[in-house]
Amino acid sequence: MEPRGLREKLNNRELDYEKKALLLKECEYFASISPKSIFDNIGNVFKNFANMSAAKIVLTVVGALLIIPAIMFFFRFGIIMLSGVLFFVVFKAFDSRSPEYKNYDYFHRIAEPTLKLFDDKLSLLFHYDANDLTDEVIAYDKALEEARLVEPIKKNYSTSSFSCASYDWNNTSNTDAFEFVGYKLYYEWEDSDGDRHEDIFFNGTIYKFRTSFTLNGTVNIMSTVTKKGLLGGEKEMNKFKKIKDKDITVIDTENHDFAENFDTIATFDEEAYRYLTPTMIESLLQLRKNYFFAICIKGNVMTVTIDRSGYKDAGQYSMGRGSKTYFASKNPAADLDRRIREIGNGLISIYELKDILDPGGRK
Repeated sequence: MEPRGLREKLNNRELDYEKKALLLKECEYFASISPKSIFDNIGNVFKNFANMSAAKIVLTVVGALLIIPAIMFFFRFGIIMLSGVLFFVVFKAFDSRSPEYKNYDYFHRIAEPTLKLFDDKLSLLFHYDANDLTDEVIAYDKALEEARLVEPIKKNYSTSSFSCASYDWNNTSNTDAFEFVGYKLYYEWEDSDGDRHEDIFFNGTIYKFRTSFTLNGTVNIMSTVTKKGLLGGEKEMNKFKKIKDKDITVIDTENHDFAENFDTIATFDEEAYRYLTPTMIESLLQLRKNYFFAICIKGNVMTVTIDRSGYKDAGQYSMGRGSKTYFASKNPAADLDRRIREIGNGLISIYELKDILDPGGRK
């Protein structure tokens, strides 16, 4: 019998519980070597206070009252002193990390194994392949701009990725294959007063799907935004790269609502019309009610960007951290269950989005 794929396992709520038991032991070990939070120490102080005798409590309160004048005297220096104390505490906590914690490979021992509880073909990866978007040999971020999936990017931009997942992506015939990443493209600058600012070109999620069909050339579908003019009129604005290429066809579906919500271009107009059936147009309009998104279809790869929170439970951080947490978990079992729940919900949302945009790929 052929092994079940990820989609079927999610539908049946399957999980590898033997692996989970081993992973929980690993999480408990990691918690034992991780630094303890300074708030834990504060909590211990209150616990000790609660266990003190009545006489000791009275003496402690009297002592605290006696030092109040001194506290008031030094109040003007309090912020500086408090900052110094906090810096010292954080520095000592950072410096006191054990060698086991410093050398611990969190990615391979906890982060990725948590994802693989659902399927061995899942990995904490995202292939930044510009060929999924354009025939030009350029950086992936510039390909996102060229494919009109993000706003035009300034030269000195920075990127951040928050969480990611890849499922059987190298299997080009698997229509359940996907990739996902929480991503941010931005430009930091400083004004004349020394204040720092941030221009954001994209801050959301990127999804890649293997489609049930193959298109020639590319098809790009971009959400528009409505802006009110000075005289009260409204104008649909496309915030993506301006359409100047004469070899690209601007698509008119003759659907007024669709034209107000999307701009569509294609290398070959017949390929765009093949995808934009009346049913698909309605699906895209429904999706647009809640999400600002853009789509690029090239060959059998569909790339989708959704601004801000991402689609339902497949948000920027939904696949968990690839880097180790700084402080020890107080309850490794509860934290592991929470991560499993978040990842599972995120994976279900990814397939839900795939089914909306490529209903023919359902297995």
